[in-house]
Amino acid sequence: MDEALFYAWNTWKTGRFKLPSEIVERDIHARAVRYLMANEILVLPGLRQTGKSTLAFQLIDHLLKKGISPNRIFYFSFDNLSLRQELSASYTFFMKMVERYLGEDVQTSSLPIYLFIDEVQKLPGFVEYVKTIYDLRLPVKWILTGSASLELKAQVKESLAGRVLNLAISPFSEREIFNVLGFSPPDKKELWKLFLTGNSPDKKRLMKLEANLLPYKTRIQRIFEDGLVFGSLPAVVLAADTARKTDLLRNYRETYLDQDIRNLVKEDKLWVYQRVMELLAGRIGDLLNYSNIASELGVTVDTIKRYCILLEKTFILRNLSTYSRNVRNEILKTPKIYFTDLGIRNSLLNLTSLSQLERLGQMGMALENMVFERLDTTIKQLEIGELRLHYWRTRTKEEVDIVVQTPERLLPIEIKSDKRIQTKYLKGLRSFLEKENEHIGILVGRFDKADILEDGKNRIYLMPHWML
Repeated sequence: MDEALFYAWNTWKTGRFKLPSEIVERDIHARAVRYLMANEILVLPGLRQTGKSTLAFQLIDHLLKKGISPNRIFYFSFDNLSLRQELSASYTFFMKMVERYLGEDVQTSSLPIYLFIDEVQKLPGFVEYVKTIYDLRLPVKWILTGSASLELKAQVKESLAGRVLNLAISPFSEREIFNVLGFSPPDKKELWKLFLTGNSPDKKRLMKLEANLLPYKTRIQRIFEDGLVFGSLPAVVLAADTARKTDLLRNYRETYLDQDIRNLVKEDKLWVYQRVMELLAGRIGDLLNYSNIASELGVTVDTIKRYCILLEKTFILRNLSTYSRNVRNEILKTPKIYFTDLGIRNSLLNLTSLSQLERLGQMGMALENMVFERLDTTIKQLEIGELRLHYWRTRTKEEVDIVVQTPERLLPIEIKSDKRIQTKYLKGLRSFLEKENEHIGILVGRFDKADILEDGKNRIYLMPHWML
């Protein structure tokens, strides 16, 4: 390996390492640090450009501050073609390379060595080599990142079963955006803990929770509206103006197709793949109908299924399964789709402003996707046990947008972009509560204030979108 490149990556070995001052600690940082101290292999998967490499360097900074010798920390990026070519001849060369820079035999080492490998999926078969080293019980801690989980997930599942701690990296949360902008973020955890694990708040408690968030309302709404259009990828959030945000998202789409997908899809079918992305972008929150898309594009259903799997495994799409008491039905029934980041979705449709979303009737879909993103991020932060997200739909087409399944309850959530409450919006919630013998539901909208509808023994909470 080229020595200049090695030391350019591993600047702490020459005393030149320093994190940029603008780097913000991610919500998952504390958990990543805990996992860093565990014996298992730490895998950090996620959408391209969500900050996986940055988090890796933050973990390296943590190790250095804890007194770990710089000589025992290594970083390699398999984004580098020359390194991949060098290693592909023989993976055993990798550990010999580490030992050369370490200055000792790993097998006889008495202290742990930390090996950070960025974009590990780009060297097929390397995960199997990691398994071999791990099973030898050598004093090596592996930290692997990857942005295309199709290969990485398959390799990890087959080779590293029972040996891995997985910690997905998402676009910025609201809390992280507040920190990036230099403001103290609001604390919404108490509200969600009450809904998901405790006694649901009465009117007095709800008013108090709303009052606590009111000082943050204007800034929350600005962040929310920006996210509805441009999403929450770190570089896009940090961009100075809308033109720069638009350019970054356009470049993201082109880079994604060129680097992540080109080797997985035949050259003459890349246009089909992009059209599938565009069609799905117009159907967020809808049931995934492979046949309709295949018919519209004149290709086979199997092709559409394969491309949808690729979109999910490269973190562009998120599938939401239906809630059913029969677990088998959850798997077999048609999923709903959302985009991991709304900025990517809107870029596919050339949507660049809130006024466009409103004018083209896209606000409802965008708001539903945004609430899904926020809810998914929030439940991961709470760390209160096994929580799952579903949707609910009956044969008679009664439906609820999102159902949070917790050990204690099922919480149905309906999302509307209106500023006024209409009785028809409550139909699905009421039906769900009756059929599932639950007593709490949430209707999210662009309301002026929070409120509660007492509906017999049931409570339906009217929640302004900015409170979630």
